[in-house]
Amino acid sequence: MASTRREEERHRLESHQRKDGLVAKSRLMGADERGLGFWKDGDELGYDGTPKPKMLLNRSKIGEGVPIILVPSAFQTLITIYNVKEFLEDGVFIPTDVKAKQMKGAKPDCVTVQKKFSRDRVVMAYEVRDKPSALKTEDWDRVVAVFVLGKEWQFKDWPFKDHVEIFNKIIGFYMRFEDDSVESAKIVKQWNVKIISISKNKRHQDRAAALEVWDRLEEFVRSRSHT
Repeated sequence: MASTRREEERHRLESHQRKDGLVAKSRLMGADERGLGFWKDGDELGYDGTPKPKMLLNRSKIGEGVPIILVPSAFQTLITIYNVKEFLEDGVFIPTDVKAKQMKGAKPDCVTVQKKFSRDRVVMAYEVRDKPSALKTEDWDRVVAVFVLGKEWQFKDWPFKDHVEIFNKIIGFYMRFEDDSVESAKIVKQWNVKIISISKNKRHQDRAAALEVWDRLEEFVRSRSHT
């Protein structure tokens, strides 16, 4: 009987390992049968019964659901919730004030973006938000990227102890015009963020900048999926 129980236990563990391999593959492909997104460790497979404190954030793996990109709500930054879709999906930068005038109705709370100029058959969707204070505790595990304003107050009340922890869990991007003064990025250079420069007038160069954001983001998401 003991031998039979050991054999059953071995088969159960092997089954979990095979399932776990499928989960990892799903993360790499960027989608699963329930929709675009990632799974939390153990929650989907049901074999992690350890109770987790409500305010304890998962510092490595991406949480279940559509990944989140945060952008500043301030107009003085280049990328906002108004123009992020055109930049990331179409590779075209449109000033925020121009997009705000074109947009009908109130400012959206959330915008969904995808990498459209891609040869990948499976395309990951991302939610873009500009109100970190509206995020629930579990939502923070889905935050994978942030466009930084270059001001310390942007991170006020974030659930992290310092910039090191923030940019270890979340990839940061700082958008600037290529002919802006070096002083404009002085603070940002002290952080672990990627500086993306675009031209004020040469819109045909925007696509390369958008692709750089996508490449860095996808690489970061893959690394977090394997952590």
